[in-house]
Amino acid sequence: MSRTTKILLLVFSTVFIVSLYAQEAKKNTDNKSGHKPKLIVYPVYLGRSNYQSGPISKRTFDSLMKQGLTSRDSLGNKYRVSEFAFNYAERNLYEDSSGENMMWLTDYLLEYCIGDTLSSSISSNLYERTKAGDTIYIDHIALAKMPVADSTQIFGKAMKFEITK
Repeated sequence: MSRTTKILLLVFSTVFIVSLYAQEAKKNTDNKSGHKPKLIVYPVYLGRSNYQSGPISKRTFDSLMKQGLTSRDSLGNKYRVSEFAFNYAERNLYEDSSGENMMWLTDYLLEYCIGDTLSSSISSNLYERTKAGDTIYIDHIALAKMPVADSTQIFGKAMKFEITK
């Protein structure tokens, strides 16, 4: 190798090492303790109840879902639900093209809702469609502290409900 190539290689490797050191120093100044911040997930409830997930009767689910989602911590502090993803898995019995074989299939509906209640496009016919065997997933729940003096966004725990008779 020529002398010029050696000098250029030395300069580039020095610049590379300095940039790596600078990136590591920036990481350490961003987080003084060296640990990742802890993600706190707050409980979310269906309506003004204590239902968080599990089996639920059709009548109870329909009445509580109309109330919307609520959130509070163990100290009683309330949080406003600002948005969530609503997934509805409807179980239906279908037959194949020959009409001989029956099979259970699931139809999925996903709606991203702003606020703490379902959008009118979903709620207009959801309560007539729910039946035993269907599953509801509510996740990606964004919360805000009440009163709305702070714009910090926190997250709520996802919920899964199985509709029973």
